[in-house]
Amino acid sequence: MTATRVLQLEPAAVPEWEAEDLMTARLATELEPAGPGQAEQMLGRMRLELPDTLDHRELVSYSAARGTPLEETFVPDLTKFDFHLVEIPLNILIPDGGDGGQRRLVRLRVAAGIEAGEGAVAVAYDLFPRDQSTVVEHHPGDLTIDVAKALTFVAPVVGDALGLKLNIPIRWHTETVQIRTSDRMSNPVEWYVTDAAINQGFTSYLIARVPKGAPVSLRTQVWCELRRPGLIGKVTKATYRSGEVLYPLAPSP
Repeated sequence: MTATRVLQLEPAAVPEWEAEDLMTARLATELEPAGPGQAEQMLGRMRLELPDTLDHRELVSYSAARGTPLEETFVPDLTKFDFHLVEIPLNILIPDGGDGGQRRLVRLRVAAGIEAGEGAVAVAYDLFPRDQSTVVEHHPGDLTIDVAKALTFVAPVVGDALGLKLNIPIRWHTETVQIRTSDRMSNPVEWYVTDAAINQGFTSYLIARVPKGAPVSLRTQVWCELRRPGLIGKVTKATYRSGEVLYPLAPSP
């Protein structure tokens, strides 16, 4: 069994999440930021855990034709770069029971900075999971407009004579982001997750491209948001940030 470390979480503001809430606010739901005491109480016995060491595989021996476990094919010169496949498994535990059983983890951000020594340029050659979203069509009904009535304030006689009515379907589309990433060739790498499945944990992968023989480290950090329903449509929310965890990876031979 792999040894794990429990991340120490502290309340923290995430301005872009606040902006998202303002744009997607619903009249039936009132979001209420938790005070310092409430934030600590909501956190309760919730745990976010990362392993003591990351599962790491060097991909130098892979040829351009073989590809990688992320189904990517190496095109760059393998004599100039090393490629490291790294798995970042985040374990999430939200105990049930009492008031804590009502909490939901609604947002998660996992960030990983790739370090390869002073002056060395390191990037994420590829990462998984990639961007995912769902497009939903909303069609609550039709809207009927009596054009004749609308025209009577200009020319009552003409308006009555036309007797026109427009039947307009009310329809729009919304796109819900479940996973948003910083994409390939970025550093640091970020996964922003809003899928309901994050309550069961989240595992991500990246392939780091670094100069040949450079020592590689990964510096990880996590942000998350909890919500708890209250009375009369009110929902209390609290955001948290973990400290950074540094993972040195063995250099290529």
